[in-house]
Amino acid sequence: MKALASDIDGTLVFNQQIKKQDRKAIEKYQKEHLFGVCSGRPRCALFDLEKLKLDFYILSSGAEILDKDLNIIQDFPMKKEIVQQIFNEYHQHAQIILQTGNADVFYTTLKEDYNPKLKVISSFKEVEHEIIYGISLIFKDDKTTKKACFEINQKYHEIEGFQNRNSVDIVRKGCSKGTGIKIIKDHYRLEKIAGIGDSYNDLPMLNVVDTAFTFKTSPQEIKKQVHYCVNDIAEAIALLEVEK
Repeated sequence: MKALASDIDGTLVFNQQIKKQDRKAIEKYQKEHLFGVCSGRPRCALFDLEKLKLDFYILSSGAEILDKDLNIIQDFPMKKEIVQQIFNEYHQHAQIILQTGNADVFYTTLKEDYNPKLKVISSFKEVEHEIIYGISLIFKDDKTTKKACFEINQKYHEIEGFQNRNSVDIVRKGCSKGTGIKIIKDHYRLEKIAGIGDSYNDLPMLNVVDTAFTFKTSPQEIKKQVHYCVNDIAEAIALLEVEK
């Protein structure tokens, strides 16, 4: 059995929608293989994927790995004192998303968001009772984000930050989209697993999959790391079918 793992935002989902040709290709692919997501999103942010019957979920940048029924295969919670320290340090400089194991609440400092489970928080105390898998910091531009990501990785040795354009996704050290891919491959005893993503935080995934895809519009640094540059997921699936 083989599988394809896809990033969500900017790869599978655009403006809360999945392209018709991608959905059709995915459903056809799933008749013989597995299709799942590998994302920085937390468990509570899957509302725009409800039309797809996914076979697995790698969430919070690899900190929470779930099967098709959303049961935990493996997870890697963060130490709350470290999350609190990062929250307090960046609260005035970035918008923050707390990635928890709670499937019903989307904790964030963002004043507006399209997630129906949104709960705006102003203090870490409002989320300290939850299992925390990650913390995401959203900045004004790529340059500021790159600088913050470097500083975080230099200062905190028990965590790891991954840049996703204008945001930094932070998880426990040793945890990444790449480790999530390896866990899925072992768990389902897959012959091969492919991956597709469009941004910097997808590199840990793209570097470990057997076949890596990105878009022709992706940053040059991403395109250098993959086997194929495509226009959409449907095209990637067509190429995988040729590889049979």
